[in-house]
Amino acid sequence: MSTKPICRLSRALLFAAGVLIVVCSFSSKAAAQTANIIVRVLPDSGRVAIEVNGGAVSSWSFVDSYAGIVGLGRRIERFAAFDEGGAEVSVTQPAPGQFRSDKPAKRVRYEVNLHPVSRASDFSLMSWVDRERGVLTPLDLLPVATEPGAGWKNCRVVFQLPASWNVQSGEARVSPTEFVISDVERAVFAVGANLRSSQTNVAALTLNFVTNSDWAFSDADALELSQQVLKAHRETFGSVPGKTATFILFPFPLAVSATQWSAETRGTTVTLIMGRLPSKVAALAQLSTPVTHEFFHLWVPNALALKGNYDWFYEGFTIYQAAQTTVKLGLLSFPQLLDSIARAYDASKNETSLSLIEASGRRFTGGGNSVYAKSQVVAFLYDLRLRSASHHKRSLANVYRRLLGTGEPTVGKDGSEIVAGVLSEQMGSEDFISFFVRKSVSINLVNELAPFGLIADMSGFRSRISVSEKLNKQQRDLLRELGYNTGTHAPR
Repeated sequence: MSTKPICRLSRALLFAAGVLIVVCSFSSKAAAQTANIIVRVLPDSGRVAIEVNGGAVSSWSFVDSYAGIVGLGRRIERFAAFDEGGAEVSVTQPAPGQFRSDKPAKRVRYEVNLHPVSRASDFSLMSWVDRERGVLTPLDLLPVATEPGAGWKNCRVVFQLPASWNVQSGEARVSPTEFVISDVERAVFAVGANLRSSQTNVAALTLNFVTNSDWAFSDADALELSQQVLKAHRETFGSVPGKTATFILFPFPLAVSATQWSAETRGTTVTLIMGRLPSKVAALAQLSTPVTHEFFHLWVPNALALKGNYDWFYEGFTIYQAAQTTVKLGLLSFPQLLDSIARAYDASKNETSLSLIEASGRRFTGGGNSVYAKSQVVAFLYDLRLRSASHHKRSLANVYRRLLGTGEPTVGKDGSEIVAGVLSEQMGSEDFISFFVRKSVSINLVNELAPFGLIADMSGFRSRISVSEKLNKQQRDLLRELGYNTGTHAPR
């Protein structure tokens, strides 16, 4: 039986240095444990020193891999355990991030090396801190449950940070430095010197924008772009995903190309780590790509409660749908949209051994091209077919709207099956999904695009997609819906 004891907060545990103090209920089938967790933030050394005081346990396990990043457990160092009387007990480490003691211990302490990683794509996915700022995700800082039914619940967090540092988060704020975490796996905290925050509203949703860096654009520019994107997504879904969302924008803590970026949407928080381009126009154009895609995730998959690997839809299909949004906002031209489809085709044309559903289960071990690139092409083909078959009455946007407004209980159901069902329902047939999603296939892009007035040219080093000069009325009307201008071959 799982129980949930009352959380307690001890202010006496605050330190003068940067400290994150977490008081949580750790619910377990075996016993209920109330833990005081102290995390000392040490920017100068790129570390956090953590102490956990709670119920007596004899094993501790830390996340070792996340989103294709492996070896996270090796960041846990100097682990020590103490019994109720304060005496240190013997601890063994059978594997990185795995610790066991000879007898139950009520207090442990350890350090986490949060030195910035070297792979730029990882910065939005894991905790890191440098001398100016950092991102803290409790998922990779705290021990994970080692038995079914156990886990951190209703954590109360208090920050004490170095001079000029403060903290922002999408978690429920109790006071300027206190938060309550409802789900450790979805929580994200931005910490840093002189953090700036500003807000904008879209219908009933309040977006909190957080940064502490100088960009070629102003905070107001970033908020305006965010508002435009959220409004466009709201039109797609017909509603907002919740009452609040947080957008954290930081520069890379290491030298990388100014055009690089890394982004993740965790819960209601979008974290974007981005290079700094000197041109305002170029920087805003760069910002628009991850913002449009990641904000979409506030709805799908994060506002859904589906299970299983349906990454082919919420990543690959979303890349296409987000690109459609950027075209509507004038941030992407129709030729650029076609170019992105051609690049996706080239990147995935040899991915024929796995179906999209199978590839989703191997997203981080070889299925990535299918999940992102091939699914993007399939989404484009689906949208073309659906618009044509429905005489322009339905599009892929209707699928997203239907998913969030089915009115049917979908909690815990398989994501691929639910999504495939809605896609087939909108199309009026299961044939498309059976062939392109459930089977491992090679896409004949020339034949697939020809009925819609699009020409796929495979003769060069790179594939090109262009518009036929001999469009019939139905083809012309369909392409105009996607942003094609019949008079100038430019975006509307």
